[in-house]
Amino acid sequence: MDDVQSKPQTRPRSSRHVQGQNMVFRIPNYKPKTSLDSGSEQSEQVYHSRRSHRKSRAGCVSCKQRRVKCDEAKPHCLRCQKHGVECDYSSQPARPQKTNNIVSQFINTNPDLVSIDSLASSMSLMMVADKLTELLHPPSATGTKLPRLTLEALHHFHKAPAFATESQTPVRIVLGKMVQLAFETPFLMHAIIAAATTHLCTLLPETKDYRLAEAYHWQQTIKQYSTEVSREITHSNMDKLYSTCLMISMHSFYQETFNPRTSFVFTKDPTSLTWLRLQTGLRYLLERTTPWLPQSMWWTVFMESRNPSLDYEDKRPGRVDLDPDLADLCGIKDETTIEENPYLWPLRMLMGLLPFERVTGSSKFYNTWMGRLENPFYECLLRKETPALVLLAWWLGLMCYVEEWWVEMRVRSECTAICMFLEDSCDPLVLGLLGFPASCCGYLLRHEQERARVLELD
Repeated sequence: MDDVQSKPQTRPRSSRHVQGQNMVFRIPNYKPKTSLDSGSEQSEQVYHSRRSHRKSRAGCVSCKQRRVKCDEAKPHCLRCQKHGVECDYSSQPARPQKTNNIVSQFINTNPDLVSIDSLASSMSLMMVADKLTELLHPPSATGTKLPRLTLEALHHFHKAPAFATESQTPVRIVLGKMVQLAFETPFLMHAIIAAATTHLCTLLPETKDYRLAEAYHWQQTIKQYSTEVSREITHSNMDKLYSTCLMISMHSFYQETFNPRTSFVFTKDPTSLTWLRLQTGLRYLLERTTPWLPQSMWWTVFMESRNPSLDYEDKRPGRVDLDPDLADLCGIKDETTIEENPYLWPLRMLMGLLPFERVTGSSKFYNTWMGRLENPFYECLLRKETPALVLLAWWLGLMCYVEEWWVEMRVRSECTAICMFLEDSCDPLVLGLLGFPASCCGYLLRHEQERARVLELD
């Protein structure tokens, strides 16, 4: 029987090459032993049977994985002593495991996933692929490439800076714990694979196999997550739900291309604002798990998003500490309360974000704004009320400074769309307030274009 081999596939290498992308698996064609019939051609190859030998059924793990005979000497067999490897006689599955480079690479570069306290520690390296297939149940319609793409995506999620850079130590630690947790949580494993595959699609848009895998895993994520979240939410499943919810929120916010005309401001479809509404999902979970929150693996990351300068419960009435022009636009007077005016609370939160340095690192503070919006404000957005659109445009303007792959296209498209929608306003206050978001997203307002043309003529 031939050994299973893997070799790199020859394909053009792009400047945004993804580690593991060029790995494919060649499945050998196994030929059965055939007897020579009288009518068979003499040139046909003859297969000889193996010589008889006593099988080593109680051999060590190393010999079994290498498929060689073990002399079963204790505590160390002769082969292990000769090769200087650890000799282990722990029980192994009866079925031999096939080797592939992706699994080996993934486990060898992520030793924390096979630590003593990890579920993966009970599996040999070559069982990981089988465990993933068992968890994810890929349909036959997706073809034989899906398991390979799944392993590539899992490796990409755990190592690529797209989900956490080396400087984001707490986040990277949590991502490692997420992968460990996912081995016993199918919907979380689907979410991880789906998110990683979505990012791979941005890097390799011509690879159709990733598109197929992406659609399948997101479908399974949403279906299984919806079932789980409808049940009792406790400390035992809160981290699984937090992690999956964050992946879904990221996916709903992601937009593949820059296209302002697809914005909610140019349609009457009420689902066009789903990308923003879904960001409140985490708040729903946090409100139901408050007593156990300090026990969560996400606790440190959540606490990092809370800056001492931000008062998350500042719901004071009136115009104190508000930008006067924005307060005028929103109709906020000295005695106005958040119960009376749906713009007051979003504006107060926005004012707390404006002093932060406009860099990618501020996203952990900016993100709190969209997660705390409430239904009355969403209703104003759907009605395309000018004050609501301007407030959203200002927040999108801040987010334009966040250079993250799942953020950039959405914020630029939506911010530009709001500027386009409101640039014909006859209210000079509105036109003046559009200046900030327009400059952030790089859009030149119509009255600015006309002014520039006049200056050119002069």
